[in-house]
Amino acid sequence: MLALVVEDQPLIALDTEAMLSEIGAASVASFPSVDQTLVWLQTGAPAVAVLDVNIGGTSSFAVADELSLRGIPFAFTTGYADTVMIPSRYSHIGIVQKPYTLDSLAQTLALCLTAAGKRP
Repeated sequence: MLALVVEDQPLIALDTEAMLSEIGAASVASFPSVDQTLVWLQTGAPAVAVLDVNIGGTSSFAVADELSLRGIPFAFTTGYADTVMIPSRYSHIGIVQKPYTLDSLAQTLALCLTAAGKRP
């Protein structure tokens, strides 16, 4: 399984990559910006994605829109307690609060994969 990580904080990205590998990802593609991710998605096809809501002062919603169009399950991560900033079209998407643990990430991804009809 190829997993996608969109995270602009290098240490958090590395931790997330390690957690995804531990959960069972065969490989992880990680990007620190929305633009780089969208370019990669022109040819890349992850099985699942983890998107930080706030990427360098912008949001990852453009990536979420592309993933949704392609039927690729994803979860959001955020350091903010208030989820009001999440558009209503994504009210059904799992959110993992930072700092997150292996268990919280695994549980949220399992739920989003199951909801998408894919094997966790």
